[in-house]
Amino acid sequence: RRVPEPRISRRVPAPDASGSGIVDDQNLEALARSSWITARSYAMELLAFIEEAPRLLSVMCLVGGACLSFNGLLGALDVFQVFDHAIYYVMNLYAIFFGMVTVVTELHADTTPELHRTFFGVQKWMYQWAKGLTTLWGRGLFNIFQGALAYVGSGTMGFGMLLGVYMIVMGVVYIYLHWRSPGGSTLQNDYIRIDS
Repeated sequence: RRVPEPRISRRVPAPDASGSGIVDDQNLEALARSSWITARSYAMELLAFIEEAPRLLSVMCLVGGACLSFNGLLGALDVFQVFDHAIYYVMNLYAIFFGMVTVVTELHADTTPELHRTFFGVQKWMYQWAKGLTTLWGRGLFNIFQGALAYVGSGTMGFGMLLGVYMIVMGVVYIYLHWRSPGGSTLQNDYIRIDS
């Protein structure tokens, strides 16, 4: 004689609409669905806001690059790490460099006029030798790479991990803007142009 297997229902203690304090699978799915819809609406509002004010994304990436450099500098100051974990030390040095590249790349005359004037020559040279940074998708991939480097190179739930996720999100937004914009591959007209 075969005994039917009992249906196991996950019960998670959480408040629900009935006030019983228990959420079954159906209510859990509804909660997940409504959370997804809410998160998606906030993300769409953020993307719409960034499309209206693209300089905001540039400033956010500039701040992220400065934080990456600072975080890498803090890691590089731990000179004992050279002997114990050389790869993390090298990753911190790369984080300093890539963060500085991001800062110089994101300088604009209307947001940071003094710094832009100071680093204009370096920015022009970088755009000549790293043409990928003149496109939205190129900046996006660069930010995703930096974010992944910071995420992998940080400890568990450290500042570097949060910074890595932040930079990955900024990179995804740049790639989204690339696919969303009519021209697609080039930045706006007020960016530096290198004529050959």
